[in-house]
Amino acid sequence: MLDRRKRTVLICLVFALAIAVFTSGCQLLEKNSETESETESETESETETETETETEFETDVVYISEDVSIRIILPDSTWKVTQDIDEMRVFASGSDAMINIVHASDEDSMRNISVSESEEELEESLSNQYPEEDAFEILMFDERSSSTVITYEYVVQYKYSASMWSYSVTYALLSVEGDSAYVICGTVAEDDLSLLSEVQDAVESFTVLDRTSIFSVLPGVVENNDTSESESETEADDDGEEEEDDEAWSEELATLSAYSTNVTLYASANVNIRQYPSTEADRIGSLTSGSQVTVTGETSQWFRVSVSGSVGYINKAYLVSTAPETTADEDETESTESAVTSAELGSEITYGSSYTFYTTTAVNLRSQPSTSSSVTGTVAAGAAVTVTGETDNWYIVTVDGVSGYISKAYVSSTQTATTEAAESTESTSSSSTSTSTTGVVSGTITAVTSDTLLIAGDDGVTYSINYANASLNSSGLTEGLYITATIDYSQSTASGSLYATAVTGH
Repeated sequence: MLDRRKRTVLICLVFALAIAVFTSGCQLLEKNSETESETESETESETETETETETEFETDVVYISEDVSIRIILPDSTWKVTQDIDEMRVFASGSDAMINIVHASDEDSMRNISVSESEEELEESLSNQYPEEDAFEILMFDERSSSTVITYEYVVQYKYSASMWSYSVTYALLSVEGDSAYVICGTVAEDDLSLLSEVQDAVESFTVLDRTSIFSVLPGVVENNDTSESESETEADDDGEEEEDDEAWSEELATLSAYSTNVTLYASANVNIRQYPSTEADRIGSLTSGSQVTVTGETSQWFRVSVSGSVGYINKAYLVSTAPETTADEDETESTESAVTSAELGSEITYGSSYTFYTTTAVNLRSQPSTSSSVTGTVAAGAAVTVTGETDNWYIVTVDGVSGYISKAYVSSTQTATTEAAESTESTSSSSTSTSTTGVVSGTITAVTSDTLLIAGDDGVTYSINYANASLNSSGLTEGLYITATIDYSQSTASGSLYATAVTGH
């Protein structure tokens, strides 16, 4: 009996100790949470300092057009803007992927876009272009509508060996009246589901910023009119608060005045770059004290700035016309960095010939052999670079005609498995086209050169067609003309233009 009592007492002590430890842990977590909450408060003059490594590059890059009409979130900083006008905006990540944004705002431009408004219509259009059996597969088709806007989204996989793309994602926004539209089309060259997912996320992130546009609020969940009185009041309060926030930055943006000539200003302190002229807007970047920035316009309280191709806003209180004087610590740091760079340049040698090496990961191309020097470009993992010399720790390279320096730690003389697989795929695709049959591509011409047509295909994909040796059944090939092209896929490659044997205008 005594032993049983002892065991009972012992068990009670153990439970009491466990409860005490658990309670202490919860209190500690609460204190840590409170401390973290206090330190997370943000001011316009304070930003976090990030340590840069050569393998890091910016992801989820927010792009806002120069006219501040649209926004899209690109997957990473390898994407470059190749065209930015209201009618056509083009983004590309090397030869791996592309996104086109076409805006139609009148009757003529509406005739130049092509959107499949049902899965059956899409399948019929694809079948006309790819007559081979199992040449494509529609992975998704979605339609939503409201009283003013209809949206269509579809994803297509191309299994035809001569197709320029492996996947396409089309996101179309059409006014119910049929007088305006946005069509966003993303394409992926290789059979890469991860890249496809990134492109689809980017396409779906498309946003119209003009609050007066019918496209600024897109169709979503159908409204439920059977909500209770209390729910309706709550929703009204929430909506009212959001409208007040939107109205505040919209009114500020309405005072925007664009400069005829860009101006260079300097940050007087560490400062955030905002998506809109409001402290409540998302932070899309930051400047350190003394950094220069290109200013393209101003509102009553904010400067509009251009940073790495993106548009943002900085409060006027934090930009000055002359560079702030550096402190002794900053001077010492700059002196040390300058000495390191000078030592690297002093060890520089130039080869008598050039060599082809390969990057082992995504890496920055720099203007000087130093991690503190400016970045002139980003090189993808597995990319071939031309090496013409070296310093102690850096290679002197040329990439797409641009010369610079890449750290030796991220360059190899042998190809990675990713690069070899890509070249093998291209070789296989090229050889398979020799036995391919002809097909038909239809769409509207968006650009014309002496031997090449760029068309917006009926399937939402942009095609480049070489018509140098094609027979023409048209009085003239001009932008806006709807055509049908007979394609000889035996002359086409997976990454090049399609070769036409005949082009007919309609």
